[in-house]
Amino acid sequence: MAQDLITTVTTKNDFKEAFNSVHLNASDTVIVHTSLSKFYYVPAGPETVILALKETISKGTIMMPSEVSTNCDPATWEYPPVRSDLIQTIRDNMPPYDPMTSATEGLGITPEYFRTLTDVVRSTHPYLPIAIWGKNKVQIARAQPLNLPYGINSPLDYLYKNNGKIVFLGTDYETCTALHYAESTINRPTETWSAAIGLDDQGKTTWTEYQNVDLDSYNELGLAFEKKYPEYFNQVSLNNSFIKVIEMRPLIDFARDWFKKKDNNR
Repeated sequence: MAQDLITTVTTKNDFKEAFNSVHLNASDTVIVHTSLSKFYYVPAGPETVILALKETISKGTIMMPSEVSTNCDPATWEYPPVRSDLIQTIRDNMPPYDPMTSATEGLGITPEYFRTLTDVVRSTHPYLPIAIWGKNKVQIARAQPLNLPYGINSPLDYLYKNNGKIVFLGTDYETCTALHYAESTINRPTETWSAAIGLDDQGKTTWTEYQNVDLDSYNELGLAFEKKYPEYFNQVSLNNSFIKVIEMRPLIDFARDWFKKKDNNR
């Protein structure tokens, strides 16, 4: 007897019709978050999703987060933690960030597939890079700063200044990288982080320190935004899940006020 019978298929045209329903346009600038499994069986998986996005946003810009979540100080690891006598061994042997080869971690198969495409470029940050396709991709990728990598001059800054959109494919606000831009542009306290960036003459890994905000959580914020400003997002059901598109600028403006009030009440 067949196991795990496929009973629902989501095709490229299904995605494209849904994108049209939520008013994605050919010239849009977007950042996309994905949970591919929510859509049951997708022929060719991430390839189909990316083709649907490219054919829909054919003259615009598509971004996906592409973080390298292990490229940070092993002394700070918790899942799992590192035995203290092994921390330096890991530091000395961590492969430094390479935008061409460092795998996207913890974000699913679609962002990793996207960043490997020959027509996609990846920004320079060793821990929090963004993969980018389409209009102005090289310019956007080159500008990302080391400190506050999601702040001014980052790909998220470009999104905000160009009336970008946030696309959830079966995800929610907890995945919303764009909200880090709000945190990074209101003078929230920063912390010192570190990442592997190169090799010394003995072949040991070299590290750099940089400043970043302590990244927050967002579902409560997102629900409050949608309740107050329903005109700034569109959502459509697709098989077992949904696609949601949010206008970035009003969300960021709302989030800045939200974070300021939260900080003042601590």
